[in-house]
Amino acid sequence: MLRNYFTIAWRSLSKRRLFTFINLSGLVLGLSSFLLLFSFVASEWTYNDFHVNKDNIYRLVLADDVNGPEIYLPPGHATILEDQFPQIKTINTLVSQIAGGLVIIPETQESFKEDWVMFVDSDFFSSFSFPIQRGNADLTQPNTVVISSKLEKRFFAHGNGIGKTIQVINQFGKTAYTVTGVLDDIPNRSDIKGEIFLSFHTLENEANRNGNDWANPNGLESGFVNLFVTIKSGSDKHFLEKQITRYIRQNPDSKGLTAYLQPLSEIHLGNSVSDPMPTEGSMGTVLVFAAIALMILGIAYVNYLNLSAANILTRIKEIRVRKVFGAGSWQLAQQFMMETLLLMVVALGISALIVNLVEVPFEQIFGQQLWYEAYFLRAFWFVIIAIFGTCTILSGIYVVVLSGKFGQQFQINFQPKNSQTLKKSLVTLQFAISVTIIVGTIAVRDQLSFMQSQNLGMEISQRLVVEGPSDVGENGASKISAFKSSLRSQTFVEKLGTSNALPGISYNFFASGITPMVPRPEDKDKSYGMMIMDEEFTDTYGISLLAGRDFSIEEASQGYGKTKKLMLNEKGALTLGFETAEDAVGQNILWGEGPYEVVAVIKDYHHMSLKEEIMPMVFLPSQASGYFSMVVKSVQMKENLESIKATYEGIFPGNPFSYFFMDERYAVQYQKEQQLGQAFLVGGIIAIFISCMGLFALAAYTVQQKTKEIGIRKVLGASSESLIKLVSKEFVVLVALALLLAFPLSWWALDTWQSDFPYKAGISVWTFALAGGLTFIIAILTVGSQALRAAWANPVDSIKDE
Repeated sequence: MLRNYFTIAWRSLSKRRLFTFINLSGLVLGLSSFLLLFSFVASEWTYNDFHVNKDNIYRLVLADDVNGPEIYLPPGHATILEDQFPQIKTINTLVSQIAGGLVIIPETQESFKEDWVMFVDSDFFSSFSFPIQRGNADLTQPNTVVISSKLEKRFFAHGNGIGKTIQVINQFGKTAYTVTGVLDDIPNRSDIKGEIFLSFHTLENEANRNGNDWANPNGLESGFVNLFVTIKSGSDKHFLEKQITRYIRQNPDSKGLTAYLQPLSEIHLGNSVSDPMPTEGSMGTVLVFAAIALMILGIAYVNYLNLSAANILTRIKEIRVRKVFGAGSWQLAQQFMMETLLLMVVALGISALIVNLVEVPFEQIFGQQLWYEAYFLRAFWFVIIAIFGTCTILSGIYVVVLSGKFGQQFQINFQPKNSQTLKKSLVTLQFAISVTIIVGTIAVRDQLSFMQSQNLGMEISQRLVVEGPSDVGENGASKISAFKSSLRSQTFVEKLGTSNALPGISYNFFASGITPMVPRPEDKDKSYGMMIMDEEFTDTYGISLLAGRDFSIEEASQGYGKTKKLMLNEKGALTLGFETAEDAVGQNILWGEGPYEVVAVIKDYHHMSLKEEIMPMVFLPSQASGYFSMVVKSVQMKENLESIKATYEGIFPGNPFSYFFMDERYAVQYQKEQQLGQAFLVGGIIAIFISCMGLFALAAYTVQQKTKEIGIRKVLGASSESLIKLVSKEFVVLVALALLLAFPLSWWALDTWQSDFPYKAGISVWTFALAGGLTFIIAILTVGSQALRAAWANPVDSIKDE
């Protein structure tokens, strides 16, 4: 029986080639979009799931009512909490973003600039299941390191780095490390990414900190590490959270703190859209992409149902003959179900080929590789089988609804009113989904444009940044001074400032324990972003002072440790209890071995993107050499860069020359929103195209059904305009209903999405007007082409044809 159904289905689809082509094209577009987006969603959803101990690993987060959740904590908490609570098996320390620099291979004296460098503690690789290729990856001893296999091949010609030495030069000076392990490639679906893992015990030796005492592994002042807690099997996570909270609150200065253990599985997306814990990804974005995938697939299937309805009405004779010979409604449904299943299987095969062809564009839009392993997950095949099964069964039910019952005179009693209502409902749903995607496309573009066009409180255009040397060698201060003097002598350099961190990239570190001279209970645990810069940095970036003065050359040369001077931003001054900028200038505040004098208050500027609120900041004087920022003239840029490179390599031999423009680097922060906008745009185009394919076919069918009526009306003197209106009116009403359905849903979804942004573009009525107008134009052009063909046809031929 099934073989018979299959044979008839194949013949039927082959016979009606235009119908088959349109339906197959729509399903292929829908399934291709679904497969691509499923890869992205599955990849995001399964981050960090390859770790064997993933169910027992948690990230420690401390939060209060003022600062919110904080994941960068003082490293000294690790040992204290391990000793205090028996439920804790181990606490692993992870330090990223501060260890990057220059790697020198003593054997060959080759040097490499490496950014993916981090400090970890001794049993890091025992807790996390990163693939170890060779060696024991033992970091118990200081001055040991684990590197990736990719770097091993680059560093060592013979590809065997175990037991060999590398030298790492960064802000902590020049330190030698012995390789104890080599890693296979870390999976892309990992929030912990690194190429070089240094033993954190190295920094226990004060000589290895190069004066950066805030980086003491046993310190309790500066928060710059992530703490990952591995609990013993059977331990109650919630009970442990309460115990840690009670313990921390024993300190009078930490009464408002609450400890949370964030599961490793929730670090990437959180446990819900409203999860207040910090995440590396965005569940909202993932859910949006999942919704787009299902909506496009839904549009394609609705398109198929509508065309099937039109097709069934052309197969009345076939259905009648089948019923005369005793076929029941369910048997008729099985035939059409087989056609649906066959078409969808063929569409899936073609879609699989298309997915391979669009791998590069996918990576450009989503910023990550296509994860083919997603198609081998049981969840994927469960979803595919569910989709195919649901669509196949609905197709059968649809045929039963349309074909009605077998009458006494062996006639098929089609139900035109019910079928027309169902068909119109499906067209309305189809365009409602398309409009929702179009509105999303426009709204994402508006929010991105809003964030990029706002006044940042600083100038970033025409700012050229040269990354400072990792290894300055002997007489480093004089070399840096010589390089700065050389840059100032260039005619194309208008201003020059140096710093150890930059807007749009990072802070130097975060610090708490900064208080007024008379500390208040709420001051102790407030976090400040720390920025180290020279006396010309603010002028280079056009950052305004509300009160006070810039650092002097002497203060920058001596450094903040000796001068005990600092600046605050507006938010920092208010956080410390100063009512105005003028009130803060000249006052002393406490931090570490302070007090420190406030010499100026800087007007708030957006150090990071507008996706984050401006945080309290402290600016510290130093002749920094991490970044050399210049205001440059745009003429002859290539020649000017070559001149800077020659000077740099002459003064700092062995250090790779690297530069970038600040406006381009700052814009990288909006990459996710740009990707979301591109995905919405592509999804909107596909959705509209599929919808218009169905609308075109239905309009053609409507014209065919009304051929005689149109001919008679034209003979009786009807104008072309009235005939176009006759054909188009029904579809225009359906599109209008789709807009009424889509607009409230779109507004709610956008309002929810924008709630995550501290600075919002808002939802403009013009967004909906543009989406609605665009949809109307596309729909009218699609239907109008068929209406015009009918209006311009010879009425005699139309009547004769009937």
